[in-house]
Amino acid sequence: MAIKLARLGAAMGLAMILAACSEEKMPEPTADNCAPEMYEKNLASLSKESNRNEFIANCKSFLAAKKMTDWELKKSPEDNF
Repeated sequence: MAIKLARLGAAMGLAMILAACSEEKMPEPTADNCAPEMYEKNLASLSKESNRNEFIANCKSFLAAKKMTDWELKKSPEDNF
């Protein structure tokens, strides 16, 4: 009886490990993945609501950080003394 319980426990442990390995891979927030076309495709490919919410938050954060680091040089007005 103890051997059957040990086998059952081992089988359940293996099933849990394999289930954890089969998690869907979330795309990384990059300029390409957060672009409007790819953003919708990536969002549609995620099956879990929690993964969708995390991807949305990651893209918002990525785009906000990118916006803060993008800048352009604006020349000062010429001085008239």
